[in-house]
Amino acid sequence: AQGMPPPPGGGENRNCVVLNDLHIDIMDYIAPASCTDLAFRAMWAEFEWENKVAVNTDITEVKEFLEHVIKSTNMRCLTPPAALEGDSGFLAANLYAKSIFGEDALVNVSIEKRSDGKICGYIRIRSKTQGIALSLGDKITLKQKGPSA
Repeated sequence: AQGMPPPPGGGENRNCVVLNDLHIDIMDYIAPASCTDLAFRAMWAEFEWENKVAVNTDITEVKEFLEHVIKSTNMRCLTPPAALEGDSGFLAANLYAKSIFGEDALVNVSIEKRSDGKICGYIRIRSKTQGIALSLGDKITLKQKGPSA
């Protein structure tokens, strides 16, 4: 700004805000949303940003793990409850949310219970923007161990 005296100690950055210290929780700006299966598949094919998170959890039941992911990510499960019934030890589900900016967040959970009782599989996140894919991936990585995390 012209006409202003320099700050004590000199320097040009008196109005500088350090943004890398600003921590924003994705949970503050995404909300569960609904869309048709067809719309989900079309967005899944279209969105170029994908973040793939390997499952690493202490939870031992596939349905309980899915519920934990839904709760931890503030997303809605689009897969009908009837499709999640049974005790096969395998589960695949699609989750969906929208940001307050209108951005879509898609998640596919594909997990199975191994013979040793541990759950393995992947959680794939897709979005149009890198920020949502990375932020959701970080949130899942942080929270997936179990309710204590």
